Amino acid sequence: MRYIFIFLISLLFSLNLQAKDYKYSERTGNCYTDIFWKIKSEKYWVLLETQRGQETYTTTNDLHLNSLEWHLINRAKKTDIVAKRQKNLIKISGVFKSKPIEKSLKIDKDPWYQPMSFSLSKLSKSKKKAVTFWTLNPNDLKPYKMKALNYGKETISINGKEVKTYKIKIILAGFRSLFWHAFYWYRADDDTLVQYKGVDGPPTSPITVINLTEESF
Repeated sequence: MRYIFIFLISLLFSLNLQAKDYKYSERTGNCYTDIFWKIKSEKYWVLLETQRGQETYTTTNDLHLNSLEWHLINRAKKTDIVAKRQKNLIKISGVFKSKPIEKSLKIDKDPWYQPMSFSLSKLSKSKKKAVTFWTLNPNDLKPYKMKALNYGKETISINGKEVKTYKIKIILAGFRSLFWHAFYWYRADDDTLVQYKGVDGPPTSPITVINLTEESF
């Protein structure tokens, strides 16, 4: 039944009237990677397709951008898993790093954002100053409770152009907030992610910067 549901969802989105395509450039030290987003909106769902190297993510979200289902394929790591939220559980099945996996992760009533870079765009113009949520680490599939803080408007320079944005700070929830943070900037006009800055590894790791480079509708 799950595969029939996925097929029906895919069929609905194939009939969608409009898709939005975005290209991002990721730089960590001297390493560069292109990231591609395709966003498709339907009456009841929003679908995000992400391509990053040999990784492909497909996320089905509700209209508030809360994640409902996440399909991860990583050919280099021999991974093909589906994670699906059912109330306060995230159920994972498939193959992870060549090994079959079938597990349920306990969370609470807070939303699940996968990836958070996409779902948090809803916070930018919100009256909320903060929100807590869950996300999964693609490297080990562990759930992490996160907190996003709305810093309000900020004008930044991207590709030589001044852009009015909303700035969002991301931290780990609880005492772990002391050990890591990152920032997202969303364009004020339409909530599009335009920049990310953070350290994606140990404290000594080089900073990762992601910038929007191309878009088409």
